[in-house]
Amino acid sequence: MNAKEYLSRGINLERHVQNLTDEIEHYKCLVSKCSVTYSDVPKSTAENYRLEECTQKIIDLQKELSEAMLDLVNVKCDITRAIHRLGNYDYEDLLVKRYIFCKSWDVISDEMHYSPQHIYRLHGEALKDFFKMRLNESK
Repeated sequence: MNAKEYLSRGINLERHVQNLTDEIEHYKCLVSKCSVTYSDVPKSTAENYRLEECTQKIIDLQKELSEAMLDLVNVKCDITRAIHRLGNYDYEDLLVKRYIFCKSWDVISDEMHYSPQHIYRLHGEALKDFFKMRLNESK
C-alpha cells in the first residue's frame, strides 16, 4: 500500500459513513410516510409486516453505521499519529487538512497561504517522506 492509499482510507471510510447516514435518513422518511389508521375492523397484517421490515432495516443500518463510525475514528487516529511522526510542520499541516479534515486543495491553499501549485508540489514531497517513514518503521 503506497502512502496515498494508506492516507485515503479515512476519506473512503468517511464516504461510507455518509452513505449509510443518508440511507438511514431515506428509510426513515419512507417509514414516516406510512400512516396508521385505527378502526374496529381487523386489517391485514401484511402492511404491519412491511412497516416492521422497514424498521428492522433501519435498525440494522444503524448498527452498521455505529461499527463504521468506530472504524473511522480508529483509522483517522492511526493516520493522524503517523502524520505527526513526519517532523515537518508544513507536511503535517497539509496532510492533516487533506486526509483528516477532507479539505479541498483550494481551501488548503488559502489556509496555508501558498499557491495551489506549491501545495501540489508540497503534497508530493510529503507523500514521499511519509512513504519513506512508513517503510523505515516496517523494518
